[in-house]
Amino acid sequence: MKPGLICLIILIIFLALLLPFVALSEKDESLKIGDQSPKFTLKDADDKEYSLDTILKKDKDQLQILILVIGDPSTRKNGNKWAKELDKLYKEKKEVSIFMIADLRGLPFFATESMVKWGAKREKLPVTILLDWGGKVSELYKTQRGESNLFIIGREGKVKYCYAGQCKPENVKTLNVKVQEILKEKKTL
Repeated sequence: MKPGLICLIILIIFLALLLPFVALSEKDESLKIGDQSPKFTLKDADDKEYSLDTILKKDKDQLQILILVIGDPSTRKNGNKWAKELDKLYKEKKEVSIFMIADLRGLPFFATESMVKWGAKREKLPVTILLDWGGKVSELYKTQRGESNLFIIGREGKVKYCYAGQCKPENVKTLNVKVQEILKEKKTL
């Protein structure tokens, strides 16, 4: 056998043995319950700046949990449903704060910043929409593209619950049960 062919075979065997470990490490990278929430700073359609730290410290005595709804343009309608349902459930609860984060990486080339801001205001959603122009928050939170991603974050900045999927009554109910569990847990501390 030629030395070049032997090297190629060794390389192929090495890569074949390495591939399962690479695949496993990618799966392990997803954000898990108990992980520290990645920090971010974004602006809304009125250019008001929000950061994870300022949101969590805003009402330090009242805010217990933050719910983030993160999605891309393909999930806008589903994300809007989530925002409306969550607002109905928690509008009167000062210990729950809800924000949407719009991952804007998939916008068509002709969509200008002013068009996007106008559209966000026009939605008239009951929650604040933060504009993630480069998709950095989606990357930090390791969201599933094409899905609405929900994260419940505790006041201490740790992930308490994550979900990616459709806004259906059974999913809203499951999320609400988790929110109630977390709120009770906070009251007993």
